[in-house]
Amino acid sequence: MTWASFTAFVAATTVLCIVPGPAVLLVVSEALGHGSAKAVWSILGIIAGGTAWFALSATGIGALLLASGKLFMAIKWGGIVYLLWLGVRSFLRKPQRGGIQEAHGTAKGGKLFAAGFVLQMGNPGVLVFFVAFLPQFLDAHAPLIPQLAILALASAAIEFAVQFGYALLAEPIRRLGPRFVTWGERTAGVMLVALGLAMAARS
Repeated sequence: MTWASFTAFVAATTVLCIVPGPAVLLVVSEALGHGSAKAVWSILGIIAGGTAWFALSATGIGALLLASGKLFMAIKWGGIVYLLWLGVRSFLRKPQRGGIQEAHGTAKGGKLFAAGFVLQMGNPGVLVFFVAFLPQFLDAHAPLIPQLAILALASAAIEFAVQFGYALLAEPIRRLGPRFVTWGERTAGVMLVALGLAMAARS
């Protein structure tokens, strides 16, 4: 893998991460509800799920999953249902009594991590992306494991930076008070549901 290939990978991955999708909406929703510091747990869950798909695509298991239409669709529909549930939960969630400051930090990190991980693992499109995307930046004449490790670390770092940036953008809305937080979460919830319905319509 040349430096030019790595730079191209970083640029392409950054652009793709910036485009809002289910993961971004989840992070924004959790940042509004629990603060940007707690949203880091959701980000780590998303990265763990993305890394798992990365590893599957790199080991060739991804090709087997893609070849199994029933398994692929089962994962996809599971992800759609979970996405819809997250959207409804975000829409219906109300600020806790006592205001934003009291609610801040009350969510358990493990629960937020699990939400991010399940969301990402329920999106087999990530696997399709890696299977089609990774070979473009690999040198077939060089050892693959070191190249894959570098790309995996770069992908995780970019994902974290972009997602945390979105979480920080939610902080000003959070400071405006419970009413603005509620409307922000409802907006994120509607968008999550819309994404889920759009994915279902394409299935």
